[in-house]
Amino acid sequence: MTDNERDAGIVKLVRDRKEARERKVLLQRELRTAGQSLFEIGSGLRSVNSAGAVHETPGYLYQQVAKAPEICGLQRLGTMLGELRDVDSILAELNLAARDVGID
Repeated sequence: MTDNERDAGIVKLVRDRKEARERKVLLQRELRTAGQSLFEIGSGLRSVNSAGAVHETPGYLYQQVAKAPEICGLQRLGTMLGELRDVDSILAELNLAARDVGID
């Protein structure tokens, strides 16, 4: 392997790690947003009551579900969690490779 090939490999490794870290942060942020929305909805659903507190009424909960981010769908959450799992795995491999070439 020539020095130029080695340098190009290191640049690619650094770029791939940066992209993986950015994707991980984005996925985590989106999942936390979904989690907050689902937590609020779930809290109301546990004690849903037509005559209860406002946040427990069917009308209020219906509005909360309607305005929940699209990512709150279980299929979408599963996809995002699978992607986060994969990104974590890729990032671990990239970090190991970075240590092997001495840039970490």
